[in-house]
Amino acid sequence: MDREKVKEYILKCQSYNGGFGMTPGAEAHGGGTFCAVASLRLMGFIEDDILSKSTVSSIIDIPLLLEWCFQRQATDGGFQGRPNKPSDTCYAFWVGSVLKMLGGYKLIDGKALRRFLLTCQSEYGGFSKFPGELPDLYHSYYGYMAFSLLKEPGLNALFVELGLTKVAGLGRI
Repeated sequence: MDREKVKEYILKCQSYNGGFGMTPGAEAHGGGTFCAVASLRLMGFIEDDILSKSTVSSIIDIPLLLEWCFQRQATDGGFQGRPNKPSDTCYAFWVGSVLKMLGGYKLIDGKALRRFLLTCQSEYGGFSKFPGELPDLYHSYYGYMAFSLLKEPGLNALFVELGLTKVAGLGRI
């Protein structure tokens, strides 16, 4: 794999507002932003917890990306995947993970996010996309992953870039 070409393509996907679209010129999206940042991290192009470094130099516009991510936390405490969309369980993981990889996760309103996620938890088990809807496997998985980011007791730490627990991501099962 030509990592430089992959990097160049990903960088072309960063939108004017800081997030990443799925293709160059596309609207920034929480899932696309996660894929872009996680890929760059896995290839070694972005340092771990870049915000805590004394000098921040990066191939992407970190301040603009952070601003875009922080703006995705809505007044209900949840995260939206794009501006002017409702909060959705899965974006608590997608956008939250980007903030975790960059070192900005500690700045979110974790209590409000936890409250939002609990409104999406079903009495039947699992999580739904939106409060009051029926649960599905996709949103249940990412709901639990979001609770792991929040360090909910009883849940394993994450290998965020892969969207897995550290145990699974590092092959120590």
